[in-house]
Amino acid sequence: MKVNVRTRREMENCKFPVIEKVDEKLNAELLEYFKGETDSYVQVGPKKWFLPVKYKKLAESYKNFQVRPSDVWITGLPRTGTTVTQELVWLLCHNLNYKAAEEDLDERVRYFELDLVFNDKTTEKRIKDFPDDPEHARLTECMRNTLKYLQEDKKRRVMKTHLPFELLPDDILVRGCKVIYVCRHPKDVAVSYHLYERGSWHLNFTGDFQKYWDFFKNGNCTFGPYFEHVKQGYDKKHLNNVLFVYYEDLRKDLKGYIKKISDFLERPVTEKELDKLEQHLRFENFKENPAVSKNLRDADNNEVAFVRKGKVGGWKDYFTVKMNEEADAWIEENMNGMDMRWSQ
Repeated sequence: MKVNVRTRREMENCKFPVIEKVDEKLNAELLEYFKGETDSYVQVGPKKWFLPVKYKKLAESYKNFQVRPSDVWITGLPRTGTTVTQELVWLLCHNLNYKAAEEDLDERVRYFELDLVFNDKTTEKRIKDFPDDPEHARLTECMRNTLKYLQEDKKRRVMKTHLPFELLPDDILVRGCKVIYVCRHPKDVAVSYHLYERGSWHLNFTGDFQKYWDFFKNGNCTFGPYFEHVKQGYDKKHLNNVLFVYYEDLRKDLKGYIKKISDFLERPVTEKELDKLEQHLRFENFKENPAVSKNLRDADNNEVAFVRKGKVGGWKDYFTVKMNEEADAWIEENMNGMDMRWSQ
């Protein structure tokens, strides 16, 4: 198998990107709108990866995480279809054991940087406000022990991450593990991300979509900038251990999407298995799956449930004519030679 051939010495000589707090004026504006964050935000490296300040104390543990050749990583920005892909990958890696898949998805597929996205003070307040809610106690346990659990897990690990490649363990592309990057049209990502962050207690965005879009296109939403993130996946799609997929293909041709990933994981499926997987992952069934729909229970209302509408082209209900024109110009400007094939 052909993988990235950087040597261990080359990796050791790589300097970690500089972590800097965002401009004070911008930070004040962000804290005004994102009520779930109580401290500040940072930008990492020349690409200015946008993350909560908590990243400063977690960066080293992420970078030094021990990768195994058998690992499967599902990557991509939030709201791009990583959740559906998690379920599919886990089933393929566990011999289509639907009974075992009744366990919560976030227990089966660990969110690598879960501890990063939940502000400590906000989480503590939430637990005090809802002392009898077992989900919050479970969340705290997950936050404190995700990396420890992954390190001690002897089975084949399936992990989700929204971090860009350059902030992940150095040898993720060297050890031969499988990496799936999920991409979705930026307009749909922005709409879905806005609705999710507006209703999630640990994020609690209080502005309208116009304001959110301004943050998003300028790279000031967690895990952004969008195009820099996508480019890191796109530029590695030639590697045999990296698969670059589109959310739009998942919605347009679910069977084809399943087959593409099953072939990549070297776990071919029969027609009967394919039919059952398609029914299991079909959107109207998937969003009602109790093992998925209560994923981390961080949404406070139905409009922003973790698995929402999953609609391709849903952005048209939120963008004004002027916003759409600006978005098209922004997309064209930032394609950077990428031949993206979003089917709208």
